[in-house]
Amino acid sequence: MGGGPLFILDMAACALLAAAAACRGRTYGGHVTGAMVLACLSGLSLPLLRDGLLGEVAFSLDRSGYLAAAVSGGFVGIAAARFLRRWPACFYWLDSAGLALAAGISASKAGSARLGLTGCLVLGVLSALVGGLVRDMALGDAARAVGEPMYATAAVFGVLLTLALTAYGLGRPWQCALAGAALIVALRFLRDRRGGEAFHC
Repeated sequence: MGGGPLFILDMAACALLAAAAACRGRTYGGHVTGAMVLACLSGLSLPLLRDGLLGEVAFSLDRSGYLAAAVSGGFVGIAAARFLRRWPACFYWLDSAGLALAAGISASKAGSARLGLTGCLVLGVLSALVGGLVRDMALGDAARAVGEPMYATAAVFGVLLTLALTAYGLGRPWQCALAGAALIVALRFLRDRRGGEAFHC
């Protein structure tokens, strides 16, 4: 994943996870600098874990774009925290979009690495969840991966769709990743419509 649409989407996932973390951190009353540190930890955990498991951690460390994406996302999240009263779902959708892209891209990259189905599924889901887990653990918050019924489950379905499309050659890697991400967002939207708890940050 040296460049192209998939790399751009990967940086977008990093930025979204960072934005969600900064937004949550500021909502908890954290200082701006603390929120930015949390944003970088959450955003960078995605490429570092995924590429580390694939034996390519040097790739993530050597690309300054990931750090730039995390910092940019942090600024967005800090700004978004000011609008939570007007739009309480801000954090929910930043988190959902980051989860979705992280799952789709990680599954696509796992498929390209020719891992078996189990390996692809584990890598895709772990990579999708790590940003949120880092954020929630740092804040002492209940982990959404275990506290919400359509969080990890949505990631699993998105990863499986991405892998299926990739296996049958029904699109380019970035298109398959986006399809899996779209499914996750759709499932999160349905959960929001039915559960009514998504807007409580």
